[in-house]
Formats: sequence, structure tokens, C-alpha cells
Amino acid sequence: MEAAALATALFAGTSLLSALLVPVARALAKRNGIMDEPGARKVHSVPTPRLGGLAVCVSFVAVVLTGYLLAPTLAQQPWARASLGFPLTLLQEAPKVGTKLLAVLAGATIAFAVGLLDDMLGSRFPVVAKAAGQMLGAGLVVAAGVRTSFMPFEWMNVIVTLVWLVGITNAFNLLDNMDGLSAGVALVASAILLINAWSLGEFFISLILVAFMGALLGFLFYNFHPASIFLGDCGSLFIGFVMGSLTLLERYVSHASSSLFPILMPVLVLAVPLTDTATVIWIRLREGRPFYIGDDRHLSHRLISLGFSDRAAVMLIYLATFSLGLGAVSLSDATPTQSVFIVLQSIGFVALILILMFFEGRTRVGQASTG
Repeated sequence: MEAAALATALFAGTSLLSALLVPVARALAKRNGIMDEPGARKVHSVPTPRLGGLAVCVSFVAVVLTGYLLAPTLAQQPWARASLGFPLTLLQEAPKVGTKLLAVLAGATIAFAVGLLDDMLGSRFPVVAKAAGQMLGAGLVVAAGVRTSFMPFEWMNVIVTLVWLVGITNAFNLLDNMDGLSAGVALVASAILLINAWSLGEFFISLILVAFMGALLGFLFYNFHPASIFLGDCGSLFIGFVMGSLTLLERYVSHASSSLFPILMPVLVLAVPLTDTATVIWIRLREGRPFYIGDDRHLSHRLISLGFSDRAAVMLIYLATFSLGLGAVSLSDATPTQSVFIVLQSIGFVALILILMFFEGRTRVGQASTG
């Protein structure tokens, strides 16, 4: 109960801080002209501030850093030990992972800074510089020892980790094409990761996830359709980098695990943004266009073309993320046979998403025509 109470208070506090910072970010964006103008492939009709990522970044980093720095001091206070006994004992382990945690925060801040430059400079900010900044942030995390461990050689784990971090960072950047979509999917995916971390006793990681969810929820109050502020590249890159990093910090294989299938959990939890990213990049390359130039070929746009409202399309993508992720939680203690069925179920779900994206209706032969 003490742990749940602390997590609830942390979630509420971070949500409030994020919500209070959004109007500040909106004012700064308007003052400095960091606005998203309406366009042919845009769903908004009026110029909208695009600095909402500032609220998410500042609230999350501030809360996590404060908790990390205050944990040793709180442990020495009698009132804290009396009211937060068990959770406080676990938080005293925080310095043992301090290097990794600080590297993640530093890398995420670099991703935010890269996105901010992109928001401010637009086409004047080179794509190569954007990619280099992301690689720098990912390199910091890898250098701190945060990496995969399932490959046979260490250099392979380094490469997989770099590709994963940069890939997820850009996946959430590309997913940010409709009100509440990128931040909302991150919130749902984080909730799934929280279920797994809490069930495996990963209390420290659970609190980081709770803080991240709070930062996202506070922003979503302003970003859900019709949005009064957008994440901007600074926000979507920050969110993607944090999501990618947290999946690397979390443990997926429990003592009851009978196979290595649980390592697929982060892939399944993030299957929706990964599928969306892979398909739009494939479409752009097939059509001979630069893969980094935006368009309206995303899953969200496809749902709109099928008749969904903006809100309904976003909620359906939330549901798909939740359904894929919740099924993956069972991998931590599933038998090999059960794991195969879970993976097959997830593949079927992704296939349904691809059908939605690419299926074109045809008029039935012999269908009566209207006069």
C-alpha cells in the first residue's frame, strides 16, 4: 500500500506540474514564432504553437532528478522512514543505477534539443545534423551500459541498441501526425510496461514510468482533439527517446520464464508505431520520395479516409496499442507453447492493421447501379 500511495502521489504531482507548464510553453511558442501553420496535409485550420514538448520534458526530468537526489536524504528522516518505509528502502538502491539513469536523462535532453532546433529552424536545420544529434544521445546511453544482452557478441548488442533507440525515437516523431496520438500511444504503452515492471518487482523503474505517464497526461489535457498546442519535434523526439530507453532498462524475463520469448515484449508493446513507421517509409521509398518528408499515408490518416472522426481514429490506435501490449505482458511467465500463440496472435493483429492501411474497396461485379 505504501508503494501504491507513493506511485499515485508521484503520478498526480507530475501530471499537475506538466499541466501547469503547458500554458508557459504555449506562450513561449507564440512569442518566438514557433508555430505549426495549416497546410494541405494538416488537420488543423489555424496556426498552433508547437512547443508542448517543453512541458513534458521539464516535468519528467525535474521530477526524476529530484527524486533521485532526495532519496538518500529522505532515508535519514524519521518521518519519512515511518510513512515510506518499504518504498524508501527500495529507493536507496537508486545510486546503484545512477550512471544509467543520468545517461538516459542526458540522451533524452539531447533529443529534445535536436527537436527544438528543428522546430525553430525548420528546413534550415539539416537532416544529417538531426540524425547526428540522435546518435549522440543514443551513444551516451550505450556508453553508460544500457544495452540489449541477447546477442552473442557485445558489438552486436551495441548496434542493436543504437538502431532500437534511434528507430523508436523517430517512430514517435512520425506518429505525431494527429491530435493526442503520439503522446497518447506513449501513455498507453508506458501503462503496459508499468504492469510488467510492477509485477516483476521493478519498483524503481515503475516510479520512472509513473513520472513519465504523469508528464504525458498533463500535456494531453491540452493536446487531445481539438488541440491548443502540439508536441513539436522537441516533444515527439523526447518521448520516443525516453520510451526506447525505458524498454531497455526494464526486465522482461522472470524466474518463471521458460524461454527467451519475453524479450519480444517491447517490440509487441510498440508494434503500432513500429508498423506505422515501417509502412510509411516503405511507401515513400517505393514512390521515390525522401523517407523523412511527411505525408498523409499514416494509419491515422487511413482511418480518417475510411470515415472515422479524428477522435475515433486516435482512440482506435490507443486500443490497438493496449490490446497488443496487454497480450505481451503474459510472455514473462508463459510456456514456450503459450508464447508462440501470443506471438501469432500479435502477428494477426498487426496484419489487420496493415489490411486497414492498404486495402482498397472494389465495386462488386454485377452490383446494381443507381440511376
